[in-house]
Amino acid sequence: MRWLMILSGVLWSCVSSLAEDEKVPGVEAVISDRLAELPAPESPQVGKGVAMAVTTSDPAAQGDVLNGLVCLHGGWDFEAYRHFCEALKKDPACLMAHVGVLLSLLQSDLDLADEKSAALDRLIALVEEGVGSELEQRYAFGLVKLMRDGPGEAASAFNVMVSDFPNDPQAVLFKSLLGRGGYDDLGDATPDQVRAEEELRVVVTKHADVPYLLYGLLAIRAEAPTLKSDLPLARKLVRLAPEFPPYQHLLGHYEWRCGNHTEAHTAFAKAADLYFKWMESTGVDATRCPGWTKAECYRAVALASKGEYETALAVAEAVGRIEVTPEMAATEGGRLLLWEGKSLAVRILIRRSAAGDLERALKMLPPKKDAVGYGKKSLVVWSYQAYSSILIGRISLENEKVDDARAVAENLSEIGGRFVQTRDIAAATGERSPWLRSFKAMEVMASELRGLITMAGPADDIGSAFNWYRSAADRQKLATLMMPPAVLLPMEVRLGEYYMARHDWNRAIETMIGGQHRWPNDWELLHQLQIAFHKAGMKADAADVEKRLEKMGVE
Repeated sequence: MRWLMILSGVLWSCVSSLAEDEKVPGVEAVISDRLAELPAPESPQVGKGVAMAVTTSDPAAQGDVLNGLVCLHGGWDFEAYRHFCEALKKDPACLMAHVGVLLSLLQSDLDLADEKSAALDRLIALVEEGVGSELEQRYAFGLVKLMRDGPGEAASAFNVMVSDFPNDPQAVLFKSLLGRGGYDDLGDATPDQVRAEEELRVVVTKHADVPYLLYGLLAIRAEAPTLKSDLPLARKLVRLAPEFPPYQHLLGHYEWRCGNHTEAHTAFAKAADLYFKWMESTGVDATRCPGWTKAECYRAVALASKGEYETALAVAEAVGRIEVTPEMAATEGGRLLLWEGKSLAVRILIRRSAAGDLERALKMLPPKKDAVGYGKKSLVVWSYQAYSSILIGRISLENEKVDDARAVAENLSEIGGRFVQTRDIAAATGERSPWLRSFKAMEVMASELRGLITMAGPADDIGSAFNWYRSAADRQKLATLMMPPAVLLPMEVRLGEYYMARHDWNRAIETMIGGQHRWPNDWELLHQLQIAFHKAGMKADAADVEKRLEKMGVE
């Protein structure tokens, strides 16, 4: 077939050819040594999984591949990799197991680069030998198009595949995931995003009791401006498969984004508990289980969002105490602990900013010597330095040392300039995502600091504070990858404070009600809204907000 000839050509152009006298790596080169001491992976408890005929000499290997695909579609890459390796142990010539390994290692830790390379070499050899069904080879083709040409070309390959294999819902899922366009700066879905969502909704309707397809739809919708319309589907997903931690985490994200912080906390707690049981059963720690860290961090944020600060801080501090050795700093879990876990309690304290909170937060930051000790494996020292400067500036303001705070703000511009210079290094070392998240957080908090400095000056000169706060609010985007925002205080709170300082109660109320659309039921926003209603003489509205706060169980 012509497409098979194209596949062969694409495969060989993706990587440099093996030398004529160089042998194809053995299957053991694909299976990391880190798996040697781990027990065999257990089947994910998801009810109906992926339905696909897998070409293999061992029927048990088919189950391993299908289990791996379920984990892969849930974003649990390491567990997916374990299942695919289990299949390879039983059938080293299983093409779909090689496809799965490569998919699970697309964004792998650097210490799995050799296994990824070996899997690609072996996949090339298998395709050259004609191994696998036409459907399986189409998956290999789409995979390599992704690796060589990017998501757009891969989506086109899967589009053709969907036409040729209309009864394969997984192909539609890959096409939609790779072809979606996301949401623009105004929060509107791009045409490609609309098309991807519509296609997946058709598939989900047809296969209503298949969790991985429903998860796929909800995952590509996770960054939408509002998730309320699909919250029932997220709850349905967990009813279908309550014991699969990625699904619980997704539900928590939907609940939090809809302002249901108690329900979000429950879902994240369940996800974290399931991940923890998995860690106990495998002997793996948090550096190899980023899902646990992500769930615990989000759980703490859900608690803080409803004003339960002490409980939130207890969770965050427990995560922050987990040791990350230099050897594990480049793993996905290690990065998450360094960039998120060790600053989470700091960011919660900054959000609350009660008496003594900022000094306490400054003491919580890891010492510079510890961060520098990670050497070339992590740039997290820049994140800690930015938070340190922000805190020093805020503490100076608390002590009425406005000039000192202004000097810190000026210095932040220099830190930001040096921070930017590390962008290419972050991309090369696999830290682009946490680097970008941290840099954007610094921009928001630097603008906030400038606004606070202006507000601390003469009352007649606070006008420019609006511009700083507006800039901070515009920069504070909804977080991606089903993560909470890095800056935990909605900047609409600051804008509301600005208007209240000018006794413009109506604008303050309007601003904070608007903030509720982005951060529904956020305790700090509601608290400031109650004050604004009271100042405006709107006693009934103030009483209604007070009741809402009481129902949240504020500490």
